[in-house]
Amino acid sequence: MIKLNIMNKNEKLQNYINLQNKFNRMKDIVGEWQAEYAVEKFKPLIDDGFDGNDIIEYFTVKLIDYIDNKYEPTKVEDTTPYQERIKEIADGGK
Repeated sequence: MIKLNIMNKNEKLQNYINLQNKFNRMKDIVGEWQAEYAVEKFKPLIDDGFDGNDIIEYFTVKLIDYIDNKYEPTKVEDTTPYQERIKEIADGGK
């Protein structure tokens, strides 16, 4: 029982670290200001009485529609350090 509890804590910690790394990378790409600005645009929905889950569902549907029907990759000439590292790993480098 104690071993299982430790494994669960380690797994939770690893999940937290993974999420934190992912969110930090997203923040580095988009920027904190842009994310806060987008969230503020949903304030009228909160004021109208919608709860967070309603807004998340609405945004998810809109995001999926955008990805499926309107998204075109940004043309970037330079690769990011993250993309360069992936290429290094794929080529067998460390």
